[in-house]
Amino acid sequence: MNAPFRSILKKSEIGHLIEVKRSLKDVETIRGFLVASSDSLLLFHRLDSEVFQLNGYTVIRDEDISRYRVLTAGSWEARALSHYRIKPKCPTGISIVSFPELLKSVAAHYPLMVFHPERRKPDVCYIGPLVSMTERTFTIEDLNSDGKWSGPRRMRFGDISRIDFGGGYESALAVTAPNRTRARKR
Repeated sequence: MNAPFRSILKKSEIGHLIEVKRSLKDVETIRGFLVASSDSLLLFHRLDSEVFQLNGYTVIRDEDISRYRVLTAGSWEARALSHYRIKPKCPTGISIVSFPELLKSVAAHYPLMVFHPERRKPDVCYIGPLVSMTERTFTIEDLNSDGKWSGPRRMRFGDISRIDFGGGYESALAVTAPNRTRARKR
């Protein structure tokens, strides 16, 4: 990430709505409140622009950021946030020092995570709980688009550019997915 963006992050860790465009091809713009940052990762409390509500958290790599825009108090979005009294919260107990630390801490507080291998497959995501980790890889119990367990999926940390957790989609899947032990016995 370039130096000017890092200085903006240090000044507006909480309180400003930021829109981030990334250098990866065919990926969506991230819009939300920056609630934490490390040397390599950024944690946003995501704003769902369609329903204008905060909806979970997103962690992205700072190396993927190509442009950003701070939505200041004069923007219509900031005025709407003020009107609706929408304020970000930093999730407790989440470490963003590295992807391995992030996964361990999220797994301790949230039932599911969404993993985006956007460099290779920008339109694909994998959902599941963390099962195990090595130095370079991790394994999740994969939850497919039908809300059924499809078995373990191993991924490389280097392939993941974004991780989501705590949103409405993940929460709905978590409460409707079948019991994992029963799903494995079938």
